[in-house]
Amino acid sequence: MTISYDFNHDPPAPVLVAVLTGMVHRRPQVRLPALIDTGSDLTAIPHTVVKRLHLYAVARIKVEGIDAYVTSTEIYTVRLAITGQPVREMEVVQTEQPFVILGRDWLEHYYLLLNGPERNFLLSDRPLSTEA
Repeated sequence: MTISYDFNHDPPAPVLVAVLTGMVHRRPQVRLPALIDTGSDLTAIPHTVVKRLHLYAVARIKVEGIDAYVTSTEIYTVRLAITGQPVREMEVVQTEQPFVILGRDWLEHYYLLLNGPERNFLLSDRPLSTEA
């Protein structure tokens, strides 16, 4: 299925809708835009979601940001669902962004084909054909 880029980003970007829940309770649920970020090692969720879902840290790791600054951060475990895809239990970190950042830890389960000129993308759990 071809999905259009989200024009709320500049430049337009591949965005899906994610539904997040905690590991213990399936309610409440939080539904947010989720940016596919091929440059991010880890998946990140807004810090407001950590509070809303009453998540607790399961570990701490050191991460290096895009500014090359290394910091220690907490890891949380969530259930992450994308429409049409299986629910995944993910270890995530917090972000100040108001949307989910889907990193390569999530993307490693999928095939992704970005079509920059037409500003759309294909996502599948099966190999994609580029033939017309």
